[in-house]
Amino acid sequence: MQISFSLPESQFVTESPEEATRKIRMFAALGLYQAGEISIGAASELAGMDRYEFLEFCKREGVVLRTQTPEELEEDVRNFGAGK
Repeated sequence: MQISFSLPESQFVTESPEEATRKIRMFAALGLYQAGEISIGAASELAGMDRYEFLEFCKREGVVLRTQTPEELEEDVRNFGAGK
């Protein structure tokens, strides 16, 4: 799925569009994870980070980690086995 929207250029004067996009993805993933909408594995993927980088990002941003449910763990194992 692709989502696009426009941002005023003045908001990102010091950043390239690529850097702004990277940050938006990271914080979107963080917010969805924090709200319980997606698992840590899905959030890591959305953020474009491996799981350990995302966990460190959560820590830096003060987000309390949720314990994975058995279903989330099974999904992560299936995705790992499928090479995702």
